[in-house]
Amino acid sequence: MPAPWQPLPQSLQPLQLYRCLLREASYLPPAFRRAIDSTIRTRFHKNRENGLHTNKRLSKAMSSLRTLRAANSGDKAAMQGLVMKGFGRTGNRRRQLMAQLVKPQGPGDTQALEYILDQAAATSTANQPHADGSKPVVPGESSQEKKTRIPKNSFFERWDQPKLLQIIRSQKQQQKDTKGSTSWPGQSVKTVDPDLHVPETNIWGKPPAPNLVRTKRAHWWRRNADKIMPPLGKGEWDLLQRLSNGAQEADEWAVPSRRPQSRTESSTSQLGMTDQWNWEAHATASIARVEQPRTMLRQRRTGQHDSGPYGGRLRSREVSGRWFRRVYNRTWQLTPTMEQDPNTLRYTLKWGNAAPNLPSATASQMQVFEGVDERGNKAH
Repeated sequence: MPAPWQPLPQSLQPLQLYRCLLREASYLPPAFRRAIDSTIRTRFHKNRENGLHTNKRLSKAMSSLRTLRAANSGDKAAMQGLVMKGFGRTGNRRRQLMAQLVKPQGPGDTQALEYILDQAAATSTANQPHADGSKPVVPGESSQEKKTRIPKNSFFERWDQPKLLQIIRSQKQQQKDTKGSTSWPGQSVKTVDPDLHVPETNIWGKPPAPNLVRTKRAHWWRRNADKIMPPLGKGEWDLLQRLSNGAQEADEWAVPSRRPQSRTESSTSQLGMTDQWNWEAHATASIARVEQPRTMLRQRRTGQHDSGPYGGRLRSREVSGRWFRRVYNRTWQLTPTMEQDPNTLRYTLKWGNAAPNLPSATASQMQVFEGVDERGNKAH
């Protein structure tokens, strides 16, 4: 892996932090580098001005820089988390995919389309002014326009519920099929009925109130919407399949090598002075910050190593291609792709499957099946 050359400083200016984040992101695998780079640029450009949460955001950006350095230094857990974020299984990109997924795709048949057009025509006719220029007055309303009050817990009514329910059912089956081969982020899908917790009658034996039914359904959708794995496009889904088969070893998707370290005359003359006491850090920062424990867990995140007798040995910075294939295959099993039939407008879902663990048969083993057809019958 292209590990950083120098240790991470204790503090960085916002512009320096932004450049360091982009530099570390440029050494990630090209398959998901663009998603990580886009997230970094969007968040920095969106929060350029100082505000109440500036220090908190800079602290989070510093933590993200440590995570990127750890991933580039051989930390497999950090790299796997970036793979999940890059392909939209967790993080900001997943929220963006979910925001597009819940939107309705329009009317499903001719009757629904005619109903929408009739409603739009009636609304435009009612809002047209009279011949004298006065606005129409609706009986029972005041002269001021009354704002339409949105019912509480009605967010899911604006979603494409049939499509989401189809994804939830398919995901529940996929979780059963991949049990033991991969671990799903968060909790698994357990129920597929939004009316599971809606009572049939109240304590008086009557149907429940609409507000109660809406609240019960809203709670069910909140819990299960966080578990949905949004589908990816066919091209990106096929890319995950090729990566799980070893496409990262090709030149197009290979992990880039780190550029050579730039050196000057002053830096070359100070190479033998690294073990000296850094009095400037003690004069500008607190003892607790300067003398933080350099444990094995923090070595990859900060680049600082303990040269004492209890510092431990340096960890390996190389991540094999076999490990990447396994991670991409596990991510592929968590990712569906969705296609819609233009005639029936029905959706079909397809998930990734686990890589076969059985080795190929040798020539001597294939001799056992000589003279046998595909069904196991002896050929005549």
